[in-house]
Amino acid sequence: MPYIDKPYYDEDYLGLEIDDEQTFNRYVKRASDMIDQVTNFKINRAGFDKLPDFIQGQVKKAIAAQVEFYQINDGPESLDAGEDFSNYQIGNFSFSKGGRSESKQAERVSPAAIDYLRTTGLLHSGLGVVEHVYY
Repeated sequence: MPYIDKPYYDEDYLGLEIDDEQTFNRYVKRASDMIDQVTNFKINRAGFDKLPDFIQGQVKKAIAAQVEFYQINDGPESLDAGEDFSNYQIGNFSFSKGGRSESKQAERVSPAAIDYLRTTGLLHSGLGVVEHVYY
């Protein structure tokens, strides 16, 4: 489910210009899906409208940051294509980029989006506290 619209992206977030409406809508849909994945679908399960205003605002900023990340990187297809440029060779020249094995996955998500979500608790993957069971 898309959590932002074009006026929010253009006027509130002040994101990089995306002229084509179809491209913008596709980026928003993909960005919303990506943020849902990163948060283990907590937003979707809780209901976006039921979240506190601060968390709604941070989620919107995260979606907008992910849309802008797509615009900068030529769309989600280029990030999801699975091309691995961490190791390559041209003639006698070779290049290896070090890092953890999940680095390709991490490169699919905007660092700014993660920073916006970090303050919400939506990235927490541990067990929550269940209060109502004891009543």
